[in-house]
Amino acid sequence: MATPVSLFATGYAQQPDHTYTYLFCDLLTDQLLAELPLSGVSYSTELNGVGLLKGVIPYSDETLPLDPDAASTPSRTTLYVDRDGVIVWAGIIWTRELVQGGKAIQAAELMSYYQHRHVKQTLSTDTSAILNPSYVPTGQRLYTDQKYIMWSLLQYAHAQPGGSIGVDTNPLTAPAHGVTRTVTYYQFERPDIYGAISELASADDGFDFGIEVGWNPVANNQPPTRYKRARAWFPRRGRTVDQSGLVFTKGGTGGNILDFNWPENGVDMATEISGLGDGTGEAKVQAVVQDADRLASGWPLLEAVTTYPGVVDQAQINGLAAAELTARSSAQTQPWFDVTADDDPAFGSYSVGDEGLFIIEPEPRMPAGREGALRIVSIENTAATGPERVRLTCTAV
Repeated sequence: MATPVSLFATGYAQQPDHTYTYLFCDLLTDQLLAELPLSGVSYSTELNGVGLLKGVIPYSDETLPLDPDAASTPSRTTLYVDRDGVIVWAGIIWTRELVQGGKAIQAAELMSYYQHRHVKQTLSTDTSAILNPSYVPTGQRLYTDQKYIMWSLLQYAHAQPGGSIGVDTNPLTAPAHGVTRTVTYYQFERPDIYGAISELASADDGFDFGIEVGWNPVANNQPPTRYKRARAWFPRRGRTVDQSGLVFTKGGTGGNILDFNWPENGVDMATEISGLGDGTGEAKVQAVVQDADRLASGWPLLEAVTTYPGVVDQAQINGLAAAELTARSSAQTQPWFDVTADDDPAFGSYSVGDEGLFIIEPEPRMPAGREGALRIVSIENTAATGPERVRLTCTAV
């Protein structure tokens, strides 16, 4: 059953109605358990992270015959969000609690599954660190290209009984990224799969990653099926500002920014990073990198220390520390903008990883105005009642 969302934006042209359908499926088999309505829905997608969905399943004469309890069991139910025939979000229901009129659920994007999966036997690119030199999944050896390491980690997870949730890893095969890594994941440390991929991706010359979802083409009058594809974008996900042509404005005619905040926070800024890997005492693998340009131009020495358990390769620790310095080499700006979903650029025409031009015309809070090219790192859509309102969280390019 579909839940229509009526959208009439005050101060804007009449907005089109959108039809939402919420599909509750078995996590392992993807079998449809029920279509249930949701109220108070918000859902987000995060770049290299795990977006969340919150909503309430109404328990009523209409839904009780569909057994909403069995259809929304935490930890074993996939929830798909279909908007106007397009799957815009998918994740796993992890919590459920009683509220007035029904049960509130919280789900997290599919990558959250791998936060609950761990390396239980040593896996390494170094054959001297393992007993079985065959490649994963039959052995313990990892391919050295960073893209294939992600493939290997997911293959390792999926090869175990009950360990596959149907994520297609074929997009992680050739061509390689051309970036080699030396890594070892020790069984006695039990690193989680998601954390291992995230750390690998955040290194210097790393990549963006996620799981894409959607409908497969319908053929031979068969029931429609869904896909879940693991992806690793190199050198990055999304389009540059010149490629995307995305422009968001507040003020003037045709503005689509409803509200915004453009904060600056220097608390986590660093001009020197000490990266600490594995080992004890003086044998601990470590690297120190400095932002020589900023120090030479008059910035103070601002030190930070980051730790990378399990990292034993000097080149890898160097890359991780350098990437951390790049991320923290200026005051952190993570502005957010609330935009209308149906005014150009419309929801669905952009994704996390895209860059856009954000323009704030002069106003009392910002007398000189402000504009800049920013990268979208989070998209949150609120589809509860009234007009759809999308929050874009961004970082500096």
